[in-house]
Amino acid sequence: MRPSAAILSVGNEVLRGMAVNSNAAFLGRELSDLGFDVTTHTTCPDTEEAIKFHLGDLFRRTDVVILSGGLGPTPDDVTREGIASYFNVPLIFSKAQFSRFRRIYKRFKKPVPLLVRREACYPANAKPLVNRFGIAVGFVIEEKGKLVIALPGVPSELINMYGDVVRPLLKKHYPRVESVNQLIVKMVGISEPDVMKKLRKDFFADRFVFGIYPTAGEIAIRVQADSRKVLKKIKQKISKRLQNFIYAWDDLPLARVVGQLLEEREETLAVAESCTGGLLSSEISRHAGTSHFFKGGAVAYHQEVKTQLGVDPRILRRHGEVSPEVAKALATAARSRMNSTYGIGITGIAGPQGGSPKKPVGLVFIAWAGPGRRPKVWRHHFWGDRRQIQRKATVKALEYLWRKIREQGPFSARKQVAG
Repeated sequence: MRPSAAILSVGNEVLRGMAVNSNAAFLGRELSDLGFDVTTHTTCPDTEEAIKFHLGDLFRRTDVVILSGGLGPTPDDVTREGIASYFNVPLIFSKAQFSRFRRIYKRFKKPVPLLVRREACYPANAKPLVNRFGIAVGFVIEEKGKLVIALPGVPSELINMYGDVVRPLLKKHYPRVESVNQLIVKMVGISEPDVMKKLRKDFFADRFVFGIYPTAGEIAIRVQADSRKVLKKIKQKISKRLQNFIYAWDDLPLARVVGQLLEEREETLAVAESCTGGLLSSEISRHAGTSHFFKGGAVAYHQEVKTQLGVDPRILRRHGEVSPEVAKALATAARSRMNSTYGIGITGIAGPQGGSPKKPVGLVFIAWAGPGRRPKVWRHHFWGDRRQIQRKATVKALEYLWRKIREQGPFSARKQVAG
């Protein structure tokens, strides 16, 4: 039987929808992958009474409770107090932690603020957990063979602390827990109904847990099975029926896969965006090492900027800024100006204003320019609000780039740059 786990998120901002609870999603996914049975996600307000009540309820029912949030220096950060109250122990002040605070603030030539002193406190029955990326001190309590773990609410701190100390701690405390036999497939260029149609009914002949998760232009499939043999059989079926759409057998973003392909082939990319407002460049540059393959990007909204980039003013006058001709010109100009292997150009109408019967909101042209071939352009009409249209256009541009790189074959085109 798998050990059970619960997640308690603390914070009025999460409870009232002012902040997205990405911490719960991260912890739920990580704990499940580690082999825990995640039974409950609970969110409670920033009050000592609420934290005490919900912690008590979850602690009675599960083996591990992980709390996130409420470890900061302000008066409404009362997770420490709520946990200490439940276990009926006082808070203790850690001189060692406070000395660490002093060293951190000394780098900035500032004294430690009085409020921050609170962050060096934790329940007397707890052990502190190292936070390399922030001030807030996490901690763990072991009672009756169960664990209570408190982590800061800042997502970057929580994620790094989980990898640094929480995951090793859980594996040590529960050495017999086996990681779930899980398969993750990431796809692009296909809809959820089409995925299900291609898988067919016989795909579900074996016993396993299946989940399909569509996002803007992408599909993720997660499969959990009791045996690796069943999982291998499932992977073979998915690969055979959906191979043209699969870009990763792991939980990787498309932009990262594209970046890996470019880096492996020693090729480079430049982009010129209009309606996506730099979102494509942002996605591409999100991961470390981008400078190895990404020459740069231009956000060319205004006609003047497009011409400065290298788009012929006559093309703009003749065809308009939202046109296949301008998309091609943007891709070609980006590739030429930045001396890259490939160029991507995007122009369109993200809305909500600016559309017309001939060129409605959601109309987007995406172009690719590369070595040895004429520039290619694709026309799309995306549905949704401004952000959704921008996101869908970005994913589609990455898909086309992914496909075009693979079409080029195994050789490196690093010398075939424009210029």
